[in-house]
Formats: sequence, C-alpha cells, structure tokens
Amino acid sequence: MALQSNDLLVVQSQADSQLYKLRVDVLDAYLEGSSGIQFRGNVDLNNSAGAQIPAVVLPAANGDLYIVESDAATINADWIMETGVTAASENDRIIWNAGEGNWTLVAGGSSTGGTVTDITTTLPLKTDGDPVTPVISIRQARTATKATGDGDGEGPAGAIERLAEAADVAATTGTGAATAVVTADLLKATNDIVNGLALSPGGVTTVTTTDANSNGALSISPTAGNVVIELNTASDAQYGVVQIADASKITNGTAGSSAVVDASQLAAAINNLPGEAIDEITEGGTDIVAGALDIQETAEVDDKKQVTNNVKEETCVPYGFSTLPDIA
Repeated sequence: MALQSNDLLVVQSQADSQLYKLRVDVLDAYLEGSSGIQFRGNVDLNNSAGAQIPAVVLPAANGDLYIVESDAATINADWIMETGVTAASENDRIIWNAGEGNWTLVAGGSSTGGTVTDITTTLPLKTDGDPVTPVISIRQARTATKATGDGDGEGPAGAIERLAEAADVAATTGTGAATAVVTADLLKATNDIVNGLALSPGGVTTVTTTDANSNGALSISPTAGNVVIELNTASDAQYGVVQIADASKITNGTAGSSAVVDASQLAAAINNLPGEAIDEITEGGTDIVAGALDIQETAEVDDKKQVTNNVKEETCVPYGFSTLPDIA
C-alpha cells in the first residue's frame, strides 16, 4: 500500500533522545524545501575551474556534484577541498557544501565504478543524445531500397514489427503486410507447392473439395505439394465406399460396408418370392369334416408369421389298420 499524506512516522530526536511522530506530508514539504544534489558533469581536478570544458563557475551552487574523470595526485588550487583532502581518483565525486565553503569528496572506488554519464549506441540502436537521462530506441527494419530513399545513412537493419500469420500470406486474400515477417512454417508450405510444380510443370498446384453434398466422404491432406486423397469407408455414421457382397456373404447374412448387394442380387432375391403372399389360412369347402384341421400361429420371426397346420387325431383314419387295437 502506498504511503498516505497523513500517515505518521516515528523519529527519535538527537537533541533529547525522545521519540516524536512525523506526518508524511510534513516530511515531504521539508525535503522539497531543502537543497538537493544536482549532477553537473565531469571535471579534471588537475586543471583549474575555468579550464574545464565547459568552464565551471565558482563558487558553485550548494549541492552541485561533479564526477572526477581522471586521477589527480595534487588537486588544483581552484578546488577548495575539505580539510585534509589533496588528491582524488577517477570516478570520485565532489559536492559543493555552501555552508562550509568547500568541496566534499566522496570516494568512488575503482575506476570501473561510478554513474553512467553518457551512452553510445550502434545502429540499429539509437539514442536521443541526452547524457543524463538518455532515451534508447531501436529502428524498425526496412529494405535497402527504402533506406537509400530515406537518405539518413543508417542502413536497413532494425527490429521487426511482427511475425506473419497464414492470413497474411494466403493467395489472393492475404494481407501481404510489409511489416509481417514470414516464418519457416509458412515458407515451407509455399515451398511444397513450388516443389510440386517442379516435379510436374504446369500441373495442379492445390487440391481441395467443396463437399457440395455435405457428406464428408472425401479426405484431402495436405491440399498442396504431395497431396494425399482418401475416400472414407461407409458406416452407419459416415458416407464412403462400399464393397458388393458375394454369394457366401448373402447366404450368411453378413453385415457391414463390405457386404452390400447390387440391383441384380436384389432382383434375384425378389424373383424367388411367390407372386402373392398368403394373408390367412382357414378351414373351409364342401363335403369336409368340419373341425378336423388344427390351424395355429405359433410365432413371429423377423416380421414373418409361423403357422402350423395339422389334422386332429380323432378325425383321422390311420393308414396302417394292423396298428389298431382288437375289438372287445
């Protein structure tokens, strides 16, 4: 959570060692009213203030800070240093203390340390030239022709704006954006087409299907280059190719896409059916023994009714009389 202006800080006074509260807005006002550190650049303490480039006007403003740009075994007399300081090293800092009327030296350590005072870039990186708060940018890549036309002498190298997508390179409808760089996968798809043309000059470049009947029976992948075309096998769920059943499969009632019948096989089956079907069997006629027949529907199999037709025993004269019992 950020500090609020009315938040309180606890401080200890060095005058009486007592604890006191301090509002954030009061502290903020105090800091804004105090003199701050102002970085002014580099100086060579071997030379006078007026010999610096640009020249340094003394006395400086309170808080002015300079970075020592080279070792100074004996600091020039122009630079009034705090008591006991007579030499400085590269990357040391000196700060003008108006209250004391001298420069305070802050050791910078080895010559590889210190604050960045300038940035030099190499194209395509660019900087606005500000040595204190530089803004760095990278120029967008461009063609050599455009670089020549722009006339800035900075060449074509630079950053790309984005990578291309399939919609950018699609034939006829593609965006063809000049700022979209083509990747290897998109280039390979084109190369596959070119390779197909090289193998068969003037031949087909792409193969697709409109699926005009919306049956999805034809599968094409890929559609360019080494095209592979597959025709689906028919099933209950999809359209496709079938195989005509042979006699064995018809006899055995084999199911599936490998056992369909053609018109001639269907006609042969129909021709074996009786011209008219029997709808009902009843007992009737003249000079008959009524009730001698027992006609019953016993079952229904595959939508076909099974009927039994028998002569009742008590109305039948056996052919083998010798099997009859003797009369009493």
